[in-house]
Amino acid sequence: MLKLSEGETYAQERRKILNDEKSLFFGNKLTSSLTTKELMVNEVLMEKKIDELTSSYENSSNFLPSVHFFQAKERIDQSEIFAIIKRIPKGACLHTHLSAAVSVDFIIDNISYRDCLYGGYINDVFKLKFLSDSTQDNRCKWTEIKEMRRNQTAPVFDQWLRQQLTLNVDNPKEIYSNIETVWKKFRNMFSTTYDLFSYRPVFQDCIYQLLQELYDDNIMYAELKGTVLPLYELDGTVYSKKDFFEIFVQTVNKFRTDHPKFKGVRYIHSVPRGVDKETLQTELNVIIEMQKLFSNFIIGLDFVGFEEEGKFLTEFRSEISAAQKHLKFFFHAGETNWFGQTDCNIADAILFNSQRIGHGFAIIKHPILLRLAKERNIPLEICPISNQVLMLNDDPRNHPATYLMATDYPLVICNDDPSAWNASGLSYDWYITFMAMTTKMSGIEVLKQFALNSIFYSSMEEKEKEMMMKEWKEQWDEFLNEILKYY
Repeated sequence: MLKLSEGETYAQERRKILNDEKSLFFGNKLTSSLTTKELMVNEVLMEKKIDELTSSYENSSNFLPSVHFFQAKERIDQSEIFAIIKRIPKGACLHTHLSAAVSVDFIIDNISYRDCLYGGYINDVFKLKFLSDSTQDNRCKWTEIKEMRRNQTAPVFDQWLRQQLTLNVDNPKEIYSNIETVWKKFRNMFSTTYDLFSYRPVFQDCIYQLLQELYDDNIMYAELKGTVLPLYELDGTVYSKKDFFEIFVQTVNKFRTDHPKFKGVRYIHSVPRGVDKETLQTELNVIIEMQKLFSNFIIGLDFVGFEEEGKFLTEFRSEISAAQKHLKFFFHAGETNWFGQTDCNIADAILFNSQRIGHGFAIIKHPILLRLAKERNIPLEICPISNQVLMLNDDPRNHPATYLMATDYPLVICNDDPSAWNASGLSYDWYITFMAMTTKMSGIEVLKQFALNSIFYSSMEEKEKEMMMKEWKEQWDEFLNEILKYY
């Protein structure tokens, strides 16, 4: 029998270790079933990926995911990997906040040029609101946006307005010195646009445009997180909460009529983390009542806001337990760098049977919770650009999701608040995840798993999932053909 040399034994052991690790990696279960066509596309994909990585190995400043997104976005737009990812049918978009979803370009180029839009400062925060005239709302001195634009010239004003609607700055690490600073600006942005989005015609136009942007990014279905806006008309009419959902559903249905391939929208109601118990109970009573009327649209509940400043989920355990009879939960939890503090919200999210966990950034610090969540097949909604911009993680190569992917934890890749950083769709977050959180040789199987997970972990009924999966497979085959034809 041939005896192996010490060097050959070492090489065999090394190869076995790395192969065993590879077998555990996210998406690897798909590799044995990849078709000839998929393998051919994978060759194209891997050539582009290795080219980008090789350039980055030689000069780390070329590695775009580790450059702050504000400074990297224009270069990402030129990436050949990004171009391929944009073509991929992505399935579902499962973690997008309605008030920061439609592109800022649409707000500025379309909405801000409309008649009767006014601006003014309330408590040092710039607000936008549609008014029949400046005396209709006495909370501040309102000035028509058309006048503001004339006084500064359009390009100057539009750039200033963009600064009110996004976090984007040229030097983010200097402007946002700590997480509290960036979250303060982040909160103010929602206040700036609250009355703007509450104007009924704008609300409908923004919903339609948002769905168009998702559709253009090859997304077939969305679950949107939001609050009930007090929709209004210029004549002072204010719509009821029931009206809000009727208008919302009508707008989605119109989009679906115009785009038959789009499969629809579900709504997850969002409650600010800082509410008291009485306010929470009122919110729950309303949304449960609305859910009875819109049972195919309203699917559940979440808490939103800066986790460090909010209340722990456990403080609301009696209210949440009672609501569990009526609503599913999709809790943000563990969106923090702290250990043994707000990260313990992950325990409550699991115990309350959250269908998915938003971010779960801190979960790898908790081995028992990580094991429980995986056993219960609770996916995490990973939002890498959000985590960088909101100062949880500077370099996505060091993101906790790299460990989760290495152990095939169930993940869905999401976009959080894309308009806040001048983005849209899912492609940017897919690109960051694929390039920074997977191994050098991870390829099409990972991207395919991203799409499959988004459908599997959605809140659609099983028959809906089956139908969507069938149509997704057809779109996936079209994508493969396009890449082979193009390259």
